[in-house]
Amino acid sequence: MSEVTVDDQPARVAARAHAVLCHPQDVRNVGTAIRAAANHGLGGLRLVTFQDHDPEDLFHFSAGASDVIEFSVHRDLDEALEPFAQVIGTSRRVRDELAAPCWPAAGLIHRLSTDGPVAILFGNERAGLSVRELDRCSATVYIPTHARKPSLNLGHAVACVGYELARPQDPAAAGPVAQPPEPLRAPRKAIEGFYGHVEAVSAELGYPPGRNPELFTRRIRRLLDRANPNAQELGMLAGIFSELRRLGRQDAQAAQAGDDAQSE
Repeated sequence: MSEVTVDDQPARVAARAHAVLCHPQDVRNVGTAIRAAANHGLGGLRLVTFQDHDPEDLFHFSAGASDVIEFSVHRDLDEALEPFAQVIGTSRRVRDELAAPCWPAAGLIHRLSTDGPVAILFGNERAGLSVRELDRCSATVYIPTHARKPSLNLGHAVACVGYELARPQDPAAAGPVAQPPEPLRAPRKAIEGFYGHVEAVSAELGYPPGRNPELFTRRIRRLLDRANPNAQELGMLAGIFSELRRLGRQDAQAAQAGDDAQSE
């Protein structure tokens, strides 16, 4: 096996990264994003959309890149993200206390997990990534822009992130970087199914009292992002919530039976 050099290391990292476009509106922007992903050697591009874009338009606006890069269309974001060990979002949105860690785009190559495919999420042209889309991300990156015109064209954003992943690195200039996160230990489909289960149980039981079930689930999500449970541990936690649901229903039935007895 040949030794990894300074020049080919970024190319290998870029090849593990896939751009994921979340509901873009303009086929021209999709085409330029496909071209940018191909220009920088990304592993592929996934399009999440309810629209049916003409393949000839995609070929035209990507300058033929749609035929030379792995490209797929998905109706559902979770389906598009299923193969990925790590998901990174792109956003300039003001973050709340439950937001994922935010990194500068510079040095992103050093922060990616050391193994497995990585998805880089890009939001639509009007509003960027939604809160629910950002919740799928273990971290976000931002691209510095001028306050006078902060938003980037979708294709430009993909090109900027692609460049950071593909450009040769100078070891002498590299400063200390954060330890890259470990790849997911549980399948993404199981993880998202678990969070759906938590939100449903929370809504049914009215727990925590006076709290929004979605907000409670986001807090659980951030806690488990740090813990990174495996499939068995996730199943154990899901079992606890299922038991809480069973006990809650049992209490509700007992209370209903008591009310019926008093009314007779």
